[in-house]
Amino acid sequence: MKSILLLLLLGALAVAQIPASVCQCPQVKCPGDDSVKLCQCLNSRESLCKNRCPDYVPTYLPCPAKPTSTPVPAPPVPSANAACECETQFCAQLWPESCYCGNANKQACFEQCGGVKPALQACPPLETPILITTTSPTPTTTRKPTASTTRRPVGTHAACGGNRSNYTSCTQSNYVCIKDPYRPGCGPECDGLGICVEDRMCGGFAGFPCPSLGQVCTDDPRDGDDCDPKLGAADCAGVCVWPH
Repeated sequence: MKSILLLLLLGALAVAQIPASVCQCPQVKCPGDDSVKLCQCLNSRESLCKNRCPDYVPTYLPCPAKPTSTPVPAPPVPSANAACECETQFCAQLWPESCYCGNANKQACFEQCGGVKPALQACPPLETPILITTTSPTPTTTRKPTASTTRRPVGTHAACGGNRSNYTSCTQSNYVCIKDPYRPGCGPECDGLGICVEDRMCGGFAGFPCPSLGQVCTDDPRDGDDCDPKLGAADCAGVCVWPH
């Protein structure tokens, strides 16, 4: 009986010597770069500690008022010069060259007259054309032999005209049949003979020379009497003939 009572006393003494459990406040990480947020965080930690540990007496700090930010005024928008007029530049309607041309016109107008900076269009890169050369076989052609013609001596004219039944035309290209200015008569106009001359203007107001040295610029009989120097006309064009 005595042993049982002794055990009970020893158990009560051991329970009395166990310390009461210590209540711990939760750990809170507060920012240190803002004094207002730091103060609010510490006060919030005190409230959390009071909720967890009812015997805890919280200590609240007076927090400063959050400073109001002063609005920064926007920079004034430069006004365009009302008297300034931009030169209109024509842009070819070919993409993307027209895109670059339009942006250049906007930028030039902004630099000249000011105002709001223009919004430029995003243009694709210009493609450099690549020249591709292809080699094709050169066709060989066989030329037919041409009939040889006997050249006349320099300083002479081929005869032309004549009667209508045996009229002779000029065979050379760009040659015409006119009256021979060194022979009397009316020439091809009345079924007479004439000479072949190159249908090339000489003399006149500009004073065109004859192509060959020794030729003479004479009146063109096809002009009629309106350009006949013998009738008082001047600055009329003529044709080149060889004197004979």
